[in-house]
Amino acid sequence: MTDATVDGRQDFKVLGLICGGHFLSHFYMLAIPALMVFLHQELGISYTVLGIALSARYFATAGAQVAAGFLVDRYGAMVILLGGLFLMVTAMGALAFTTNIWVIALLIVLAGLGDAVFHPADYAILNGSISEGRMGRAFSVHTFAGHLGFAAAPAYITFVATHWDWQTAILSSAAVGYVVWFGIMLYRATLADDVIPSARRKQDGVPADKMSDHVKLLMSRPVLLLFAFFVMSSLGNNGLHSFSIPALNALHGTSAVDAGFAVGAYMLVSSFAVLAGGWVSDNIHRQDRFAAIMYVCAILAVLTLALFPLHYSVLVLLMGFAGFCHGVIRPARDLMVRTVTPKGSTGKVFGFIFTGQAVGGAIAPAMLGAAMDNLPPQWIFFISIGFMALCILTILAPRGPMTKAAPAE
Repeated sequence: MTDATVDGRQDFKVLGLICGGHFLSHFYMLAIPALMVFLHQELGISYTVLGIALSARYFATAGAQVAAGFLVDRYGAMVILLGGLFLMVTAMGALAFTTNIWVIALLIVLAGLGDAVFHPADYAILNGSISEGRMGRAFSVHTFAGHLGFAAAPAYITFVATHWDWQTAILSSAAVGYVVWFGIMLYRATLADDVIPSARRKQDGVPADKMSDHVKLLMSRPVLLLFAFFVMSSLGNNGLHSFSIPALNALHGTSAVDAGFAVGAYMLVSSFAVLAGGWVSDNIHRQDRFAAIMYVCAILAVLTLALFPLHYSVLVLLMGFAGFCHGVIRPARDLMVRTVTPKGSTGKVFGFIFTGQAVGGAIAPAMLGAAMDNLPPQWIFFISIGFMALCILTILAPRGPMTKAAPAE
């Protein structure tokens, strides 16, 4: 058996374990929205209260993600991943045993705190476990697993809750979560990370970390530019998948059904384009230029949507193409982050930069909703184009020398 075959099997095992957790992370994000109608009807909880609880969950995840990154770099990714996954699964399963809104809200927030560990811990493990030549494809499969979780949650939760009850839906999904947790626990010896152990640092005479060194790393020009890129990318995507249906209806008289299929094409093609992007990223050297070219193509497609009334088939084709452009760059995006991340700092850097994605997701709905109410509908597309143009500027801007990171303790 060749070394390449052994490495391939090892990579496959690592990906299976890590992607299982990432699938659950995204599954549970949409499990609560899928349960809302049942919680409203059976427990009498208002949608306003449920919405506030859900917003609190996302704020908890965003707020805890950087802290989780620091913990990953200090104590290792495995213990943080197992702890966060256990907290998230347990909090979700416990929802089935309460009808008190305050307890439900607390459990939803606790699930969000558990969810905060996945980006910093997963990328630290992938960075330390996957063969160098397969890193782009590994990142693409990891992202794709999250998309599958998004797709599976509404269908599964609503089906089981309708045919049995919502408690069965949430308990059965929690049972799957514990199986995944046990699998990661069982095979944890195969999952390495790129954390620099404290014992080795002392042996090599590396001085202890200072918080100022960590802050200097996160505030360095390369990291801040990629943070800004994640914010702009999230804002640009939100305009297309969240507001295209009302915008197309108001702008060109496109029916809600036709516009909905177009957005569905955007989301579906984007998901599968992630896999293609992994292969591309492993075979090119300038990830930033590739991403910039794809954004230019997406801008041209969206500009056409905004300016011209299109036949249904052309509309679906263009939205699908825009989705492809956004999806295919995601592995390149992750490799760009990896490029500016010093060894031993994967957790904090990925945790910080992915917080930009959450920031964009939090800003977009209110901003774009106000634009839809107060501006001509084509401005939804113009605003998205503007953010995509800013994405190009942030990834092509000169980054300067990388700040030397303080290694993990």
